[in-house]
Amino acid sequence: MANAVMTHAPTQPREVHPHHLTSAIADQVNELLDQADQHADRLELSASALLHRQAIQLIGIRPPASGELARCTCQNCYCGAIFDAAKARTYMDGTVELVQCETCADEHRLTGDE
Repeated sequence: MANAVMTHAPTQPREVHPHHLTSAIADQVNELLDQADQHADRLELSASALLHRQAIQLIGIRPPASGELARCTCQNCYCGAIFDAAKARTYMDGTVELVQCETCADEHRLTGDE
């Protein structure tokens, strides 16, 4: 008799909303992602990747294939989701680039021309 091999589906979420985190953890995640952005701006990509990994472990999100997280800065609903950066949709509002998660982009896509 052959044994069946079953793989377990990951139970970690693909995105996290900051209001589901304690304020201390949300603050730590914001600090880590802010630091990661600063390192990326200076092309210090190894340091940026390390900070993203720390944020991923801290919030318990499923590690995205890209290894990078993004924060939804949608000006329509302010959801603030933290998610896989490869799935981010961006738009310009003047000279400021804003990010929408997939849900916001599907429900109320913004272009900056509103």
